[in-house]
Amino acid sequence: MQLDFHPVGGPWLVALAATVLFALLGLAPRHVKLPWGRALVLRTLRLLAVVLVVLAMLRPTLKYTETRSVETTMLVLVDASRSMQVADSLGGLSRWDSLKQMLSDASSDFARLAEKSKVKFVEFTDTTRQLTSEAVLPTLAELPTGDQSAIGAALADVLDGDERLIGVMLLSDGSQRAITPRDAVPQLVARQLAAEQVPLYTFTFGQSGGSERADLAIEDLVVSDTLFAAAPASVNGQLRSDGYLNQPVQVQLEWENVDGEMEVVAAKQPTPLEASARIPLSLSHTPRTPGEYKVTLRAVSPAGELVTTNNEASTFVTVREGGINILFLSGAKQIGGRAGGREQRFVRDTLATSPDMLVTHRVVDYAPAEIDLQSELVPDRWDVVVLDDVDTLGLNAASWRAMAEMVKQGTGLIMLGGYHSFGPGGFRTNPVGDLLPIEIGIAERQQFGEAIRDDVQLPPPVPMVPTQLGLSHPVLQIAADDELQATWQSLPPLDGANAFSPTGLKPNALVLTQTQGPRPRPLLVAGQSGNGRVMALAGDSTWRWQMQGKDDPFRRFWRQMMLWLAKKDTREQGRAYIELASRRVSRGGLLELEVGFDRPESDQTSDLSFDATITSPDGATQSLNTTTAGVDRRAANYAALGTPGDYLVEVKVSAGGELLDTASARFLVPDEDLELDRPAADPGLMAQLATTTAAAGGQALAPEELSKLIRELADQPVETTEDVLARVTYWDKWPFFLTFVAVVSTEWWLRKRWGLV
Repeated sequence: MQLDFHPVGGPWLVALAATVLFALLGLAPRHVKLPWGRALVLRTLRLLAVVLVVLAMLRPTLKYTETRSVETTMLVLVDASRSMQVADSLGGLSRWDSLKQMLSDASSDFARLAEKSKVKFVEFTDTTRQLTSEAVLPTLAELPTGDQSAIGAALADVLDGDERLIGVMLLSDGSQRAITPRDAVPQLVARQLAAEQVPLYTFTFGQSGGSERADLAIEDLVVSDTLFAAAPASVNGQLRSDGYLNQPVQVQLEWENVDGEMEVVAAKQPTPLEASARIPLSLSHTPRTPGEYKVTLRAVSPAGELVTTNNEASTFVTVREGGINILFLSGAKQIGGRAGGREQRFVRDTLATSPDMLVTHRVVDYAPAEIDLQSELVPDRWDVVVLDDVDTLGLNAASWRAMAEMVKQGTGLIMLGGYHSFGPGGFRTNPVGDLLPIEIGIAERQQFGEAIRDDVQLPPPVPMVPTQLGLSHPVLQIAADDELQATWQSLPPLDGANAFSPTGLKPNALVLTQTQGPRPRPLLVAGQSGNGRVMALAGDSTWRWQMQGKDDPFRRFWRQMMLWLAKKDTREQGRAYIELASRRVSRGGLLELEVGFDRPESDQTSDLSFDATITSPDGATQSLNTTTAGVDRRAANYAALGTPGDYLVEVKVSAGGELLDTASARFLVPDEDLELDRPAADPGLMAQLATTTAAAGGQALAPEELSKLIRELADQPVETTEDVLARVTYWDKWPFFLTFVAVVSTEWWLRKRWGLV
């Protein structure tokens, strides 16, 4: 037994309060002379009140240990999922029949154990259910029918109970097959069992190699959500083949046509060279018409295959109008040389990661000089032309005129810095030079073979500093708004640049970035020539951004540059849209989506309303609750807990009761058979779970050892009592409070009775 104190605010505060209160006890009324006896009564009552206050502030707690009797429980978890039907257990029995036989053989041992502890049987699939019976062993179903094996969730459920567990027996094939919200990680729950000193005994039924049945499956389907008309699309995946050694397998790529029918557009016939093989797949198709299409990769099922739901994998893709065709011309550093500089390689590589960017690269080596590209430089063939250090000697005059005409009709143009770009490259008198947003000086020419002129180049380092105008330009949006300025400041400087004059800008020029210092020079200048957008970039070493870990800003900068030059940097105004985080959502998964409306600049409508719905494969429609995600944007989540199949998302955008536009998109919830697609047992997981509780006595055992374990447990003494630390406090109970009120009230009543108040 022990008495502890927990003073409010610490002992010094209590001591100070007690000193003040005890000092006040000596005060007495000066206008009335009290008899000695009455004064003693009042002081005694006040003293008692002060003592009670100080006692409450000290918060005394009496601690002692008491022994209580408890009932112990042995919990037996039985896996009743459909994978337990697989016949790969001892003697050719199914896992379920083998489990029932082992329990039956151990019935007498369970009866002995039940004399000391309560034996509780719980069946688990995607839920847990206690099995009740008059007998020691419950009656199990003829066949297990559960659609999930939620091992982690089942263990978590039993931990939530109030029973004192002396152990948990897990009878299962050991493979967790569960979806949200029943997909708790078993290893984490096993650690909780270990922390509470509860041993876990695992018994694995079935073989790790799975059943003997042959099976084909398509896995890991990968295809870009957004494709472009007339651009080849690659559909990748993996063929899993079990039991089809040296037998050719027909794999087909099916593509939905404009009438909504699936057509075979490509096929191949791989031959598995192992009994259990994993074969990479890649089939291609070139869509021609923009729209939304379903894509399916299918392995044709051989005769006799039992499970066919995993023979195909599907998703949806959106095909847009043709992608951005880019002509990338790179100039050699010397006549007859190779394309020099790292910029062109880094820029082309990062553009190639975007499926909508189709880059055609040509090296201009001036041997021969003035090549003729008139046949290639035709309107509507290229969306953007990139000139990377290309001297005017590279193309003939007719080609330069054709390029200039192409830009005026709408093709974007960007010239990168270099020793043979802009003035040094001879563009002062060139038709393309006339399109640039900068003025070129008279004497800036750099001839091949001559020493590099320092007067037309800026020495390194050259930081790119966005102007106030540039920070709002789409090309420079390389980070979130609140991080944009800091991101630009963190970028490595350029290794020199062409010297643009601050006073040598065309009337329509927009300076987006410039150098540092009191007299900054332009570095990135945007302009317009006819219908074409034009950009002049004085440097050619943005590749250093990527080399120093700024991959995302580098990729965004060049992608947004091409989009802006091609006039594809914004959606069509006045249109509704839907953005799905994924076109393929596993059953039980969560789909994130956004709906929005690109309001025309002339539209001053104050409020928009969004009516978003999802239609399931059975035709049922459900409204989506959306939350604000930005200007004219709404976000929503959808839990895919319903029927597998094709789902349709629709949004209607209205203003003032008037419908402005609608949009729709589809996604797929695959028909996956969690239990039988991959029915192999997992003794490794079972052993890992048991080993986690080894300090408490946990073990991984063979099913035949079930009876032996129960006999050992029945022979062990069972602790039926436990010591509990009890705490007793009186200062926070109602009698204490009532006593304090009675003392104070009595003191006040006496003072009033004796004429002191």
